[in-house]
Amino acid sequence: MKYKIIDSLCYVPTEEVFVDLLVSLPPQMARYLQDIFGPRIAPLLGITAEELYVMKTTMNAAELKNAIKPFMPNIKKMTSTTDEFVKLLDNMGVEKAVIFNLDEETPSGIAGLPNDYYAEIVKKHPDKFVGFAGIDPLKRMKAVREIRRSYDLGLRGIAVRPFMFGIPPHHAKMYPIYSTCVELDIPIWFHLSINYSTNNVEVERPIYLDIVAQDFPELKIIAGHGGWPWVNELVAVAWRNPNIYIDIASYLPKYIGMKGTGWEQLIHFGNSVLQDKILFGSTWLFMGMSIKQLADGVMELPLKEEVKRKWLYENAARLLGIKK
Repeated sequence: MKYKIIDSLCYVPTEEVFVDLLVSLPPQMARYLQDIFGPRIAPLLGITAEELYVMKTTMNAAELKNAIKPFMPNIKKMTSTTDEFVKLLDNMGVEKAVIFNLDEETPSGIAGLPNDYYAEIVKKHPDKFVGFAGIDPLKRMKAVREIRRSYDLGLRGIAVRPFMFGIPPHHAKMYPIYSTCVELDIPIWFHLSINYSTNNVEVERPIYLDIVAQDFPELKIIAGHGGWPWVNELVAVAWRNPNIYIDIASYLPKYIGMKGTGWEQLIHFGNSVLQDKILFGSTWLFMGMSIKQLADGVMELPLKEEVKRKWLYENAARLLGIKK
């Protein structure tokens, strides 16, 4: 069956992005290279996940960038130009993809790709990509200015991982960021799920979004990764607040539809009262599956046919102001 897709959380697989994801990965998140995504990626480079983890934990960013140079031929095989990626998206039926950056320089000590890089991709392919800027709330007014600068560059949303900054969404440092997003009428995406870093997970409890949504009813909020393991809590918060959306990125749809995994309430209410609030996101680069394969998994979920279309396309189109 042919259907339209908007990928609400998509990696763009250029060589620069791939290298940046390895080099700029915060040291606090090194375990991802050992246990989570590393086992899928490291063998493609020609090394083990353990070797990749050791490199990350014993080298600074400059040393690591130099150390992966011998692997560049393999990295080139795994990456593509933006033109090639656009053709691939077209072939898969992906009408739009939200590409995103992250700025975690203050807690990680590493400056990654600038938001300008993603803005250039959007500028080159405005019909295919929507760009979200990475924002570091610990930079305070610099963060606010960066939101405005990124907006002027053509980016139309921002992304933040609270666990990396050690502050929950309702922290005072976040409020100038929210005011700016409301002013510009752009959404904010939050990592809101379990993480495997050395940082606390509690700061991402969905209940904190309830406070933000009540204080900023005009703010468009995307709760990333479905809020697992606090799915019930996120369902309640999203049901209560019209301005909260939920994406299901970074989880295989078959597990979301599997009993006993903790996703039951999202399936139940996402098929009824929350059917207009769920977004499909892939983060496909580290999932071992294509965007189309992940979207096909959504089509297999026990949802009404019209709800599947909403999850895969219509809800994101409405949120992002994309004409159907």
